[in-house]
Amino acid sequence: MKLWRIASLSLFVFALVGAGCSSKSDGALEKVASTESDVTHVASESGRLLIVGGALRSDNKDVYRAFIESIPPQLPSVAIVPAASGRPAHYAQQFADDLRHFGFAGDIRVLPIAVKDDASTESVDESLWRDGGNDAVLAEALADVGGIWFVGGDQTRITGTLLGPDGEDGPVLAAIRAQLSRGAVVGGTSAGAAIMSKTMIAAGDSLSALTLPSVEVYAGMDSQESGQLLLARGLGFLPFGVVDQHFDRKARLGRLIRALGFSSDAASQVGYGVDEDTALLVNLENKTMKVLGAGNLVVADGRTAQFAPEDGAFAAEGLRLSVLSAGDTLAWETGKVTISGSETPGNEAFGYHATQGAGIALANQRLDHLLGFSLLDNREVRELRRYAFNDETGQGVLFQFQQTEQSRGFWRYGSGTKDQYSIVDVALDVVPVAVTVTPASS
Repeated sequence: MKLWRIASLSLFVFALVGAGCSSKSDGALEKVASTESDVTHVASESGRLLIVGGALRSDNKDVYRAFIESIPPQLPSVAIVPAASGRPAHYAQQFADDLRHFGFAGDIRVLPIAVKDDASTESVDESLWRDGGNDAVLAEALADVGGIWFVGGDQTRITGTLLGPDGEDGPVLAAIRAQLSRGAVVGGTSAGAAIMSKTMIAAGDSLSALTLPSVEVYAGMDSQESGQLLLARGLGFLPFGVVDQHFDRKARLGRLIRALGFSSDAASQVGYGVDEDTALLVNLENKTMKVLGAGNLVVADGRTAQFAPEDGAFAAEGLRLSVLSAGDTLAWETGKVTISGSETPGNEAFGYHATQGAGIALANQRLDHLLGFSLLDNREVRELRRYAFNDETGQGVLFQFQQTEQSRGFWRYGSGTKDQYSIVDVALDVVPVAVTVTPASS
């Protein structure tokens, strides 16, 4: 039987230096610079953030209560920013209804900031709200707001309505920052999560991000599902790390890793991938984040990783990967994590030869299951290899996960008898491969 314990660890980083890799790419730095403004903003050192990975269920009590309980009593109102959505009124009302269901009794207002008309509101054309972020009167009316919520949709609509042409804050965004510094909570789901970091992932799927060049022009929302990587400027509420969302369902590990190689700034070399129906509750004052909800937080650390030059096929060596689950906390300045559960190394529940390869027929497709069941809780395996490739072009990558002396795994029961794993410091290399698929002869 496994013993329960509380673990306080640090996410240590070790570099694996390989031939043909350089530390960072100058060309990539120029591309990131082209998406960022010279305007700088001092991140708030007070207030909270609630960063939701999308597909938030209306019955996710932990997440809704975290938002409500983070609203300061002296700032009793909530403002909803529906700009990202193609149905702004509908999704703003849905969030308001969910807040009421979980007991919020204060004033809720929907800010007139949007770019798409909502067909469900015949008397209002929300597409006329494009300039709402520049409304100084609206900004002044946020003085009593202690909770700000960004609905999901297209994150470029949020930045497009709240940032000025030179990247400066519009009046409403400046007011939101002021409320955050007064102790308010700023939250958002999906697109509302993507905007939280200074570097924003605007588009791209993982395989394209790893096998094709990045782009500088946004091709629309479809490019978020199948397209090349595009980085843009986010709103920078979170002072450390790059946020990605829908992480588990949309297999976004690859594009998050690719994004880390575009900066020499340590704050943009750590990525936070948030699963659906899952949230990070961030305390800006003590610089910690806590995982809430059904899924996981994936922390990809590229600060000492080696990335291949921009003009060649993408490769990375020495990435460090951690997977945190509900209740786990991370202090981003020190790298310390606090995890409940029993350690798996030396106390493994399994001992089997895990199949190396790719495809839907392999077990443990989720990252927490793969690194938990198949690696850290399996005494027979120290390395796992998973492939992803395009069967038309043959372009692909090998994800090589390695258990090292620094790697730690923790197991506990979640709800009922659900196995819940937390993983700290698994080494990851990403290697370009060419794949040919040939039917077996009859």
